[in-house]
Amino acid sequence: MNKRVLWQKIMDENPDGKLIFIHTPKCGGSYVSKILKDLNISKKGHHQAIKNEGINFTVIRDPIDRFQSLLNYRLGHPAPRNDWPKHLEYVYNDASITLNNLIAKMTDDEILGFRPYSTLTFWTTNVDIIITIDQLPELLDCFGYKYDENKYKPLNISVKARGSFNNKTRNRLANLFKDDILLYNNVKH
Repeated sequence: MNKRVLWQKIMDENPDGKLIFIHTPKCGGSYVSKILKDLNISKKGHHQAIKNEGINFTVIRDPIDRFQSLLNYRLGHPAPRNDWPKHLEYVYNDASITLNNLIAKMTDDEILGFRPYSTLTFWTTNVDIIITIDQLPELLDCFGYKYDENKYKPLNISVKARGSFNNKTRNRLANLFKDDILLYNNVKH
């Protein structure tokens, strides 16, 4: 089914339903929130959607790129957060440790343990509409909202000071995030 037809169906089934944005971490949510603030569209922040509360939507991105962005973002801060693996706190003071070296030292549970990060499947629970960032203008247009895309610039872009994931790391993460990858692949088409 065409996504615009699906969105129209959701809108028709919820005529009084207002759009509510669920901010999935590291998926362009700060950028989207700026646009939605100007359009006076509700945002829930980093909280899961509640069924029948309105028309919940979220933006997702490639799960492997998303996790790479999280690590780069976190390592750009002066100190680790509470969910950072204790045995790897030293990497904050050693910029020579690449992302690939870091991932090799992490257990699967540590990789999956960041909060409020969580998986895409977690963040899309009870969400009515799941899109990628490039689908935002079309979604908002379908709901009667117009904005000047040139007015808004991406926010909170992580500096990639420790490199990018190699194929070995990507393959390991693809196994861990396999459900997220299936979800993303279904949404991006």
